[in-house]
Amino acid sequence: MQQDNRSARVKILAAAVQLFAEYGYHASSMREIARIAGIQAASIYYHYPSKQALLVEIMQVHMNQLNTNLERIIGKPHNFEQCLYDAFSNHIILHTTYKPEFFIIDTEIRALDPENRGRILCLRDQYEDLIQGLLQEGMEQGVISQTDVKIASYAIIAMCTEVAQWFRPGGRLTVQQVIEIYFQMITKGLLNLKDNAEIAEESAHI
Repeated sequence: MQQDNRSARVKILAAAVQLFAEYGYHASSMREIARIAGIQAASIYYHYPSKQALLVEIMQVHMNQLNTNLERIIGKPHNFEQCLYDAFSNHIILHTTYKPEFFIIDTEIRALDPENRGRILCLRDQYEDLIQGLLQEGMEQGVISQTDVKIASYAIIAMCTEVAQWFRPGGRLTVQQVIEIYFQMITKGLLNLKDNAEIAEESAHI
């Protein structure tokens, strides 16, 4: 049998992710988390004072990673379309790589205490603001059509998040191929293409 050399804290967190994703936060107990982690039930409180602390860490770690990656993508000198592609890639890769963790983020917000909920919602708002700022940049450059950036950001985030629900590693398509397909679908709806009237007028002069 292969020895598990992970720290007790990492084992506890992994057990919590497994149970919260499969059974939900409220149906999971600290005793069961300790059992799956392979530690004594009383020992779990040395690492995490409460089940709520586990939920907050899961959400905070992965929301911070999502935001930090996107801030880095947007913050460096960039071509807008490449930046948009990298933003989509960041979202889809993280959601498919850490599927249980992001499932917990999406489904267990209501299980947070009011103060903790405010902190996590602030991280979510920060991410939405970054996406909206990127879309606004594209509109100002004339690369994408004028649109409501809030509605567009919600649609894009929901669309990319949904990949984690149906994507299966080892299936017909790789994550990278899915990213390419999604990018084409989304940008064809956003790119500032000539309207039919302009195309018809140009064709008449050929």
